[in-house]
Amino acid sequence: MHLIKQQKKDEGESRLQEASKYYEHSQEPAIGSLAERYSVPYSALWGRLKVRQCWVSEHLKQQVLSEYEAKSVAKWCERLDEWGYPARRAVVKSIAEAIVSHREKN
Repeated sequence: MHLIKQQKKDEGESRLQEASKYYEHSQEPAIGSLAERYSVPYSALWGRLKVRQCWVSEHLKQQVLSEYEAKSVAKWCERLDEWGYPARRAVVKSIAEAIVSHREKN
């Protein structure tokens, strides 16, 4: 199910990017007609053209752990689960905080 949601987000994102490119190269485009043509919400297209960045790049700014660190924590959680000890949210949070504090010390 998660994969289907991700694919729909990616498809929507690619349509938004196509509409943005068309908007940049056309002489006087109407955002409403572009939104209909590319099957994207008007508000999302307007926000992309006027203010907001791609959700992926905005999300990356909020990440505390690097991709490698996050994958390592996820792998550790999976291993614990395989052993019959699923990690609690508080434990995962403390591990992430320990990684960040160790990184800042070095």
